[in-house]
Amino acid sequence: MGHSSPSAADERGRMSVTSPTRRPAADDGSVDGGPGGGSRNRSLIVVAALLVLVIGVATWIVAFSPMLGANTVKVQGTRTLTAAQVLDAAAIKQGTPLVRLDTAAVTRRVESLPLVASASVRTAYPSTVVITVTERVAVGYLAAGQKYVLVDKTGDQYRTVRGKPSRLPLFVVPAGPNAKSTGQAVATVAASLTPTLLAQVASVQAFDRTAITLLLGDRRVVRGGSAERRADKARILP
Repeated sequence: MGHSSPSAADERGRMSVTSPTRRPAADDGSVDGGPGGGSRNRSLIVVAALLVLVIGVATWIVAFSPMLGANTVKVQGTRTLTAAQVLDAAAIKQGTPLVRLDTAAVTRRVESLPLVASASVRTAYPSTVVITVTERVAVGYLAAGQKYVLVDKTGDQYRTVRGKPSRLPLFVVPAGPNAKSTGQAVATVAASLTPTLLAQVASVQAFDRTAITLLLGDRRVVRGGSAERRADKARILP
């Protein structure tokens, strides 16, 4: 009887000693749950912000900054016109960003000059605009009192001059409702001749577009009919 049985209090004491409960790791938003996940996220945000900033600055430089603007305008192809006249008609504002320059509108303004048959406008980065013009070429003239009106190959009367043009024929076209079409036919015939042959023609006369006559400087007459036979007329002349 020397040993006593354990008491209820001792039993409760032994039962209360247990292993600590393992808790699940907190979800901190990182891939591996490690302490470096948050730093990587912050780095991505910084990189994205810098990228947006770079894109914004580049857009501003291209679309709004004079750095890529029209600071130099070159004019090519002029013969009678001066570069200053073309520039005045083009009306390009200094520093206009090239990407925003309305080249079609500039072309229309340049082509509004009476001496310009056609024009083209192109940009050359970083800051240059090139305007190329093709001027009208006279193939004859009309008498208008003491002045003379130059006519190009399309029949357009584009310029009035005081001095009688040399090496060009006088166009004689009757007035009336068919004057324009007759004048175009006469101009077509004259334009088909080489400069050497054209210089030999004193006048091109027509009652209508189907009855065109060439009077040469030596008073020879070439009756060629309509403009459709312009190749034949060229062969007849010496």
